[in-house]
Amino acid sequence: MADSSLSKEQGLALLKRLAQDDGFRAHYEQKPAEALHQLGVPAEQIVRLPGRCICPGKIASKQAMEQARQRLEANLDTAALSFVVPDPKL
Repeated sequence: MADSSLSKEQGLALLKRLAQDDGFRAHYEQKPAEALHQLGVPAEQIVRLPGRCICPGKIASKQAMEQARQRLEANLDTAALSFVVPDPKL
């Protein structure tokens, strides 16, 4: 099964909540998949995300999340949301 990724809109919404909402941040650190579903990401999409994307753990600061949101909004970090590793054919 192919890996899934977040859309730019989903990524922006996630980063905004992680930059502003302490309760959501705590939930995301404990149960990232549940937090993504709460954000409106469909379950079918979440289960196809790479495992490293939905593992519990400490996340970056609110300030770092806001900076990432601003970069994504400026279209600088779009590729980072795809979680796709290039597979060049030689």
